[in-house]
Amino acid sequence: MSWNPSQIAPQTVRAVRPVAGRLVDAVLHAVREENPVYADVLGGPEGVGIRLGIEQAVKSFLDAIERGERPSAETGEIWRRLGEAEFQAGRSLDALRAAFRSGVRAAWRGAAQLASEAGVPTDSVIALAEAIFVYSDELTNDVLEGYIRIESDEASERERRRRRLATLLLDAEGQDPDATRHAAELARWPVPRTLAVMALPGEAPGRVGRRLDIDVLAGSDQDGAFLVIPDPDAPGRTRALVRAVASTPAAIGPSVLPVDAHRSLRWAREALALAESGTIAGPSPIRASEHLAPLIMLRDRELAAALVSERLAPLLALGEPERERLLQTLEAWLEQQRHTPRIAAQLHVHPQTVRYRLAKLRELLGDALETADGRFELQLALRARAGLGA
Repeated sequence: MSWNPSQIAPQTVRAVRPVAGRLVDAVLHAVREENPVYADVLGGPEGVGIRLGIEQAVKSFLDAIERGERPSAETGEIWRRLGEAEFQAGRSLDALRAAFRSGVRAAWRGAAQLASEAGVPTDSVIALAEAIFVYSDELTNDVLEGYIRIESDEASERERRRRRLATLLLDAEGQDPDATRHAAELARWPVPRTLAVMALPGEAPGRVGRRLDIDVLAGSDQDGAFLVIPDPDAPGRTRALVRAVASTPAAIGPSVLPVDAHRSLRWAREALALAESGTIAGPSPIRASEHLAPLIMLRDRELAAALVSERLAPLLALGEPERERLLQTLEAWLEQQRHTPRIAAQLHVHPQTVRYRLAKLRELLGDALETADGRFELQLALRARAGLGA
């Protein structure tokens, strides 16, 4: 349907213009009656602005018909601003669309009635209806554009403020309580009593964050993406996190006070690195608090490698087949508390074979097998070797 004012008889405008106030009243009445959310609005200060917008739209419409051209752009901008005001007032886009539909129907009925009362020919009344529908579509686009424009601007500003808050919370050098509190107010994110930080691969936390029905802070830095999760131990929280993560590799740090948020992120990232290397395993998100031993042991990988080289040197110097047999026997001997039958069952060998291998281990490792400290260091070295990928 196109805008064609030439089909509208001049007497149509002359009939409608003097009683345009009745048309505006009819539109407002329909909106009020059919859309309860606007009932009080139209009776208050906000209603004045809406009425002025409708009056301007009617005047611009009639002026355009007389000139034989499209309505002025000024009216469109007025309705875009009305759309912005609707968002700022907290009313939904669905409510706005419903109110607009009510107004358009009332405008058509009112204009048709006024034209009919003035004796306007039927063809001109039909052309008037078509013009109203075309014009209302344009106004609909204008008001929705204004609504979505301010909504997008608000969302961008909110996201920027939340990223700023996340940066302050995760500052390893220490938080400024006043700055953090102010940033939380601007971001509309109440700082919880406890929180945890989830580490994610890559630079975009958005997909996992969008799946959560929890108000999280999402962000990323040079080390990857993260989500700051409020009240991580609340009922149902674990299920929500597992559902949101789905198949995405992720790790979550311990529940901490907000002042220790950086520590939760650090542990989460260390746990994620171990999970991605295959050192630790479990359903995503991996919980760092359930893998403290490997986290401690592999925190300094150079030290862990030095422990392996130092304590297992005599075995590492052997050829591969013998080296692996003896390492497996040593690990089973430590795990089974030196109980030969259980060691043999674990390794699927004869007990005499175990005794032979243990004699070889004593020859190579000496007193390390005979003291508690020596056995503890050997077990650490074996686990570190596995964690480092041999």
